[in-house]
Amino acid sequence: MPAGERPTFHEIRALGAWLYEQQGFTQEYIQGLMGHADVKMTEHYQAGHGDDAVVYMKVKADLKV
Repeated sequence: MPAGERPTFHEIRALGAWLYEQQGFTQEYIQGLMGHADVKMTEHYQAGHGDDAVVYMKVKADLKV
């Protein structure tokens, strides 16, 4: 994957926060995991990960082990 197309650390971190939210964890719990002082920042990280916001690409490793 070209370097410009790879997810950044913050994009991966934001996806993690969103996944916790989808599993029903409270905002306060997720805020603690993220180390945010304000729940507004946690909500900011969680925004933009709905079905229409993420374009998924199926890939395979193609490794000969």
